Amino acid sequence: MSQQGTLRSDVPAAFAAANSNPARLVHLIPDELARSVPDHSIFAYPKTDMPQDGFAEVSAKSFANAINRTAWYLESILGKAPAGEFPAVAYQGHSDIRYFLFMFGAIKAGYKMLYLSPRNSVAGSLNVLEKSDCHIFLTARNTHVENILSQRNMRTATVPELEELLEDEEVRAYPYSKSFAEARTDPCLVLHTTGSTGLPKPITWKNEILSTYEAWRTIPAVDGYVPTTEVYQQSRRAYNLMPLFHTSGLNIGITMSLLLGVTTVYGSANVVPHAAYADEIHKYGGVDASIGPPSIYEELSHDPKSLERIHNFNYILVCGAAISQTAGDIISKHCRVVSNFGATETACLPRLAPAVEDWAYFYWHPTHSGIVFREYMDGLHELYIERKPELDLYYQGIFSTFPQLEEYSMNDLYSRHPDPAKPFLYKWRGRADDVIVLSNGEKLAPALMEASLCSSPLVKGAMVVGRGKFQPAALVDLKDAPPASAADRHALIKEMLPAIAQANVHAPAHGQLDQYHILFVDPSRPMHYLGQGKIQRHQTYRLYEKDIEDVYTAADNLDDQEGEVGDMRVDFADRTNIAKWLKDLIEETAGIQNLGPDSAFFESGLDSLHVIKIVRELKIHAKLTGGNNLTPDSISPASVYSNPSLVELSEFLYKTADLAPEDPDSAYQSADPNEKEVKNPKLTAMESLFQEFVSTLPVESKPRVTPVTTGTTVLLTGTTGSLGSYLLNEMNNDSNVKHIYALDRSAGGAEKYQQAIAARGLSPIDSKRVTFLKADLSDSQLGVGQENYTKILENVTHVLHCQWPVNFNWTLNSFKPYITGVRNLAQMASSSTNNAFVMFISSIAAVGGYKGVGGVPEAPILDFTAAAPMGYGQSKLIAEALLEKAAQISGVRTAVCRVGIVAGPVEQQKGMWNKHEYIPSIIVSSAHLGVVPETFPSRDHIDWLPVDKLSKVLCEILETASQPELDATTGAISSAPLHSKTFHVVNPQFSSWEEDLGQNLLAAYPEGMVKPVKFEHWVDALKASVDEAERTGKVDVDANPAMRLLEFYSKAAAGGAVEKGARTLPTNVSQSASKTLRNLGPLNRVWLENWMVQWGIKEPGAVQNSFLALN
Repeated sequence: MSQQGTLRSDVPAAFAAANSNPARLVHLIPDELARSVPDHSIFAYPKTDMPQDGFAEVSAKSFANAINRTAWYLESILGKAPAGEFPAVAYQGHSDIRYFLFMFGAIKAGYKMLYLSPRNSVAGSLNVLEKSDCHIFLTARNTHVENILSQRNMRTATVPELEELLEDEEVRAYPYSKSFAEARTDPCLVLHTTGSTGLPKPITWKNEILSTYEAWRTIPAVDGYVPTTEVYQQSRRAYNLMPLFHTSGLNIGITMSLLLGVTTVYGSANVVPHAAYADEIHKYGGVDASIGPPSIYEELSHDPKSLERIHNFNYILVCGAAISQTAGDIISKHCRVVSNFGATETACLPRLAPAVEDWAYFYWHPTHSGIVFREYMDGLHELYIERKPELDLYYQGIFSTFPQLEEYSMNDLYSRHPDPAKPFLYKWRGRADDVIVLSNGEKLAPALMEASLCSSPLVKGAMVVGRGKFQPAALVDLKDAPPASAADRHALIKEMLPAIAQANVHAPAHGQLDQYHILFVDPSRPMHYLGQGKIQRHQTYRLYEKDIEDVYTAADNLDDQEGEVGDMRVDFADRTNIAKWLKDLIEETAGIQNLGPDSAFFESGLDSLHVIKIVRELKIHAKLTGGNNLTPDSISPASVYSNPSLVELSEFLYKTADLAPEDPDSAYQSADPNEKEVKNPKLTAMESLFQEFVSTLPVESKPRVTPVTTGTTVLLTGTTGSLGSYLLNEMNNDSNVKHIYALDRSAGGAEKYQQAIAARGLSPIDSKRVTFLKADLSDSQLGVGQENYTKILENVTHVLHCQWPVNFNWTLNSFKPYITGVRNLAQMASSSTNNAFVMFISSIAAVGGYKGVGGVPEAPILDFTAAAPMGYGQSKLIAEALLEKAAQISGVRTAVCRVGIVAGPVEQQKGMWNKHEYIPSIIVSSAHLGVVPETFPSRDHIDWLPVDKLSKVLCEILETASQPELDATTGAISSAPLHSKTFHVVNPQFSSWEEDLGQNLLAAYPEGMVKPVKFEHWVDALKASVDEAERTGKVDVDANPAMRLLEFYSKAAAGGAVEKGARTLPTNVSQSASKTLRNLGPLNRVWLENWMVQWGIKEPGAVQNSFLALN
């Protein structure tokens, strides 16, 4: 189905797409139009400053005549231009069509115009003039450039008024005889960059780059998606607010007026464009389309009468920046919204028009643009233009500007459309150099957050900041005066909350903006704006740097936040009052409904970001009414993690405040192991939870069938994780695996795996053999629906359960849904046609507290004191024990693999060990610090397994362990009680940090990069780097990821001497089941060098030979 809408039937032949010819000189098109459609209105502008007084129309004949008059004028004041030199002529004047007259007139006369933004600083303008070797400066009357001319000796003149150049008297055509081939590389115009990151730089256009606009019309449609120019041509008159000294203003005039036959209507040159004036043009200008910056339409979207006026428009074209989703959605209910994009360096980029509902997205032409997207970070892609020799340069203007390049990054970030059927649509998310890296490692692109803040009718402009901070803050420029009192401030922020919520839609979960981190612009220190309403970020940040720091300090100290909570006061002497307030707080923060008093927070949907927000509220109220004991310092995230239900957290607050007599009937059960009186020990909780699940296991009730060992069908969970993706890759490459059901908690598993293929060098998926399903394992049918569940029961022969959240802060109760998942997988296997074999990926944390004599046995353990003292390890051990009982009671064949530290891949140089984990952080940060630790206290024992090797080991164990148990006498399937098989999956060739790794590490780094030091000295160097980063505000978590874990390393340094042989995990059973594990060998220098390549510490070529030899 075509996406273009209704095409005009009265388009003159001169403007028909079929007659488009990019191989013609744009500055000669006005002469062609003067001959073919002399009376056609090219431009229009108000006769006075009042649009209701009518508009002057500029016909094609008049426009062409004015261009010739301008060319003769330039020759009269400057003389004939030296052949082939194209001297630069600067011009600065009012925003009227003289910019077109001088541009085209100068080209005819052998000059090239240089257009300066009046918003430039003096230094910026002088830099452009100097680098362009420009010594001529023309100005319109009442244009003040004395501050520029006083610092640069230039030839000057004041140009005629627009009406003088448009006089009806016909002038002789200025002679110009060059063909397109002869003139295409002649320079024709100098524009400049915005200067948002420094001084603006000149960009010189050649004639051929002007042809990019006409080339746009010739690109082929794709599956009903047509060139965007077809949408533009639906209009007859379009109002343009974009300034004519800017690329977008020139682009619109050329495209609309000269190529499409749309009359471009301008406002009065004496009126600075604003929303009310735009509304007047919409009312009196006879226009059926409007083109301008998002700030105009943000404001109009709040006015019902303004919306009525655009209701019958063909489109609103938004230029220069992104409009907020809120405003765009409102306007798109009245007329089509089109997002525009271009750059001074590229001119036009060929694109197709997306569907009306996809107004926020771009469809770059797949064959006629050279545009590709490369992954930048999670969910964001960077736009590159690759040179395509088969395309003429007028499809790829960037290589006219920079002919020496083979590719060019636009430095812009995009996100792909969430609809899998529209993978070709991308939404602009901001500039790569504007990306804010928070201290927690999260990255956020601020552009759409800022656009959302501007959707508030109170806000003129907004700039999100926060580099190196834990969360972002926003500098907000209000349309009216800032609040004069704290009460007014709180009331104003309350009105802004919907816009803040919309901004957070475009932020990562751990990079959300809150009301405590809002700073209002002081009118005496205005924001620095560029053209199109863009903010000069660096200059504005410098202006407000101290104020921004003060906002963070005030938020941390809970200063002036009493007004934020209004009249609400918590009575910490009243259990009922505390519980009710907590329930409201948690439900609102996490979006939970009907939270029960005993419901586990994290099972109900709470996450670590919610904890941070809740802790802030707890601290504020503790400061207000917590008394002497319940102080802000007495509350931390651990308070919530250790008390993960309303009953527990309410009682914790009540008891800590100690503002009422002790109630002997309290239902509180402490989760703090350091309390003297523990009514409900963790061990009892584990046993109780275990028995709860055991009691629901099905009893074996049918004959055991011969297991399937060839042509297997595997149910694999957690395929979007790192290990899960490598496991899926192994199975996908195994011809013995007939089909794979890939189950994940979130949708889009197939798309995520496609991304993993590129990032990790995995094999392309065989879509006929893999079925991706969104699943909820805590559901009795695994959350896949009746039809899919039936197919699983009928076909699955093996289950490899890899899905488990790694969160060491969660209590045992928070893992209950995941233990439920293990029980449901056992139920499914018990009911399955093929007596499915279930293998669970456990963790060495399940036996992290083992106190038995000798090594930990490769066997089931039902002593819950063996688990590491944290919810993660406890939940894993309960799951192991549950599978042992499932084998005994339900006849389910099961196995457990206790996996240790999973390292990065070593079989190829793609993929990467997450540098933000605690071991990679040491290695990466050491390159930044220049020192590497010789030892690592309490972490000396090294039995790491590379993730790609581990996936092979696990698949081999799955095949071996699932072989049928046979009766030794009869050879038939054994009817004896089953037991779960247990495997320790760690590197049997373990080594030592102090004796082996330290030396290998030192040798693996590029020569001279690091020197060895004691661990405590390394921690000192890390602390010094953190202090320096905080002092300067230059936080680079990518280069120095260990800074996020300073407290962890400091505790390790204070923990004393290195522990040797602290944990022994026999691997005899595992080695007998896996050839890969038997032959693996210890950690070595080549592995380390390969990881360093993946982290960017070493160049790939430096390790290529040894890498290939090892593999």
